Amino acid sequence: PDTCKLGSFGHSYQRFHTSEVIMRALIALFACMILTVACKKEEPKPEEIALQACKVYYDQLLQGDYDSFVSGNINGDSLPADYRQQLLLNAKMFIETQQKAHNGIAKVETLKAKTDSTMGLVHAFLAITYADSLREEIVVPMIERGGVWYMK
Repeated sequence: PDTCKLGSFGHSYQRFHTSEVIMRALIALFACMILTVACKKEEPKPEEIALQACKVYYDQLLQGDYDSFVSGNINGDSLPADYRQQLLLNAKMFIETQQKAHNGIAKVETLKAKTDSTMGLVHAFLAITYADSLREEIVVPMIERGGVWYMK
């Protein structure tokens, strides 16, 4: 039959077409599926995390936080003091050189990241925009140790 009777004892009956009941059920099911997909939180991919970590390190460099930038290198916190001091000076000289050559670095943007499974690395691609509007792409190899991404 194409109709069914719904109701309870002592009340009048309403008639619905079976197709209307099915349509309402499908709409409710579809709404539940949309809510489930919309509410599901996806974990970021390792490539995305590595790319964002790389940007943070370069932002620290631009802000003059050379210590944090050097610490962003793999084993950066366990380097011999004289070698660490040399890396700090190199980072500072890099920024000074860019200031003289291009009036400084205006911004660093993330582009993409690609996994190199043979080397166990993620290559983070950044765009550096200089104050004189020159733009350059760089690739920074990133490696994960203990849940933290470091520059290699």
